[in-house]
Amino acid sequence: MKIRIKISTLVVTFITVALMYASFDEVFNPNPWTENEDYLFPRFISCGIAILTFLLYFDGTKDKTTLLKELMPGLGLIVVYLIVMKTIGFYVTSLIMFFAIVMIYHKSEEPTDFWRTAIFKLVVSTVFTVVLYLLFTELLNVYPPKGLFL
Repeated sequence: MKIRIKISTLVVTFITVALMYASFDEVFNPNPWTENEDYLFPRFISCGIAILTFLLYFDGTKDKTTLLKELMPGLGLIVVYLIVMKTIGFYVTSLIMFFAIVMIYHKSEEPTDFWRTAIFKLVVSTVFTVVLYLLFTELLNVYPPKGLFL
């Protein structure tokens, strides 16, 4: 495995370990060692990602081409998402985030019309956000952070 791939794998592992630490930190969670189900899902996800990226570090396949430079737009989007979410609102920020990630990382194999592809990806992102809204807010009565918009 190339050294750049190992470095990017270690960076992702470090970020997930930091998220795992934040889920157990008393600043964010006043009772981290009690039966607090609010932080259970982030703990499972961050532990799973940390384990998988750590195992990826020792993977011997040579055809992997993910570099830290390729991960930076996504990591930057996550930082902006976390900063802007409480101001704009969860669902609007999520819609923008999903659309941006799909536009950046999904490159079609065949050349097509840019606007047609962008509109299709925007529709898919909108449907996904509406499904999230219906699932969490309407069905489960879980209300995300609200901002200027929904």
